[in-house]
Amino acid sequence: MKTFEEKIKESIPTLVVFLHHGSQDAVDVKYLTEEVKAKYTDKANVVRADDPHGKLKVTYRLEEYPTWIVFKEGQELMRESGKKTASQLEDMIERSL
Repeated sequence: MKTFEEKIKESIPTLVVFLHHGSQDAVDVKYLTEEVKAKYTDKANVVRADDPHGKLKVTYRLEEYPTWIVFKEGQELMRESGKKTASQLEDMIERSL
């Protein structure tokens, strides 16, 4: 299984949602990301990244949770924050293909 760092360096887009561990958003986002992940199995990665100690918040300059970032070949392509719908996440992936 590939690590988070390996996935964001791939040539296909990787949509990462950064969450604060244990929040209600973490529970809600699990189902949402599974839905989107199933639709883009071969075209994109969809990853949840819990941040229990705030390390990712510093590394990726996160101002709020959840934060959604699309990476491709190690580069950040786009970023959005707050609650999203499946269609909004699909749009982020489609714009990065």
